Amino acid sequence: MKLTTESLESKSKFNSIRNLFADYLRNIKLFSRNARLYLLGSFLIGVNFHVFNLLLNLYLKEYGFVEGDIGMVISARAVGMTMIALPAAILLSRIRLKPILIGSSIMFAIFSFFITNAQQLIFLIGCSLLAGMSFSFYRVAAAPFYMRNSTPTERTHLFSISFGMMLLSGMAGSLGSGKLVTYLGELTGDIILGYQYTMYLGIFIGLFSLIPFMMIKASKPSAEENKIIFSREQFRKRGAFYFKVTFSNYLVGAGAGLIIPFLNLYFRDRFNLSPDLIGFYYFIVQFSMLIGSLSGPVLAKKFGLVRTVVITQLASIPFMLMLSYTYFLPLAFAAFVIRGGLMNLGAPIVTNLGMELSDKKEQGLVNALLMISWTSAWMVSAAIGGELIEKYGYTFTMNITVFLYVLSSITFYLFFRKVEDKTTDNPKWVINRENIT
Repeated sequence: MKLTTESLESKSKFNSIRNLFADYLRNIKLFSRNARLYLLGSFLIGVNFHVFNLLLNLYLKEYGFVEGDIGMVISARAVGMTMIALPAAILLSRIRLKPILIGSSIMFAIFSFFITNAQQLIFLIGCSLLAGMSFSFYRVAAAPFYMRNSTPTERTHLFSISFGMMLLSGMAGSLGSGKLVTYLGELTGDIILGYQYTMYLGIFIGLFSLIPFMMIKASKPSAEENKIIFSREQFRKRGAFYFKVTFSNYLVGAGAGLIIPFLNLYFRDRFNLSPDLIGFYYFIVQFSMLIGSLSGPVLAKKFGLVRTVVITQLASIPFMLMLSYTYFLPLAFAAFVIRGGLMNLGAPIVTNLGMELSDKKEQGLVNALLMISWTSAWMVSAAIGGELIEKYGYTFTMNITVFLYVLSSITFYLFFRKVEDKTTDNPKWVINRENIT
């Protein structure tokens, strides 16, 4: 009888897992053709983005720039993204998406090329600023585009898969680029050339995003969407919501900007790792983040959108503290991987929640505000982070990040804990927009 009971329990668990996978695949099959093309374009342009994310500060460090200068270059890209986000949202609400996507993808590739060949700090900062402005159009367009090209049934899965595609591109860029730098550096006898040739390849792959973007059949924005306005009356009615949806995001961006852009330098400086091994570490953490983002819809179904974000962000804090204090490489690597998966799990859920709580006409605006809140915090903290690391080291800077992450989780829960309802009559989490202003 005991064996029979255990067998039944094991079979029940297996069936539950199988049902989860079946439900996931069923929702993925609901994705529209436009959504699938945008996802493919996201992957390709993401390869270029992540190759530069991994290699640029290592390249600049090799070139002789100090952390403070590197922080300014990284910050400049965030400044560009912040400056253009609202104008991009307005433009995208009035004209067709396709020419904007094509033009911004080409410009992003051009300015990435200039960054690779720049030698003066002021030119690097200028090109980084313009590259950020170009990339901003793609980022601002994504969430409203997914809302238009999906139904509530598969929407949470679409947002999670979208985030997952960027992580997949990060995995491809991280694993391949680190090894390629080492190989080309040895082949040419010049590590600088190894970095440059690898970044050229990233740019070339990113240009292939033009193919799926050209195949998108996007109609002109509807009359309802073509209403992004900035009036005193609008902000009087919705200002509290705009503040709530962006403030916690701002705190996360501020914390992330202090240390995340410098984690490759952290492994280089604290553990003396080579570019190819750092690239492998980034490949593993991107995989962890991918698993986390794909788990988002499953956890959100059980705990709700808001509680999933709060629980996973707080769960990542102990691993950030391990990363801060340890000088034992295996522990640092494990903390790096687990923290990345937990902390980034909620990113697509936050965007999804913001869209669900927005009127159709303000979805572009809210997505732009979410992006501005993150990038404006990032641009300031990335510049400060480089200086803090240069003067006080990694541990001090990471502890500030921990404080900001905890504060973000608390405020997010306080702001949104009442926007989801679940009753015995209705066992599914349902968003109640009346509980947010």
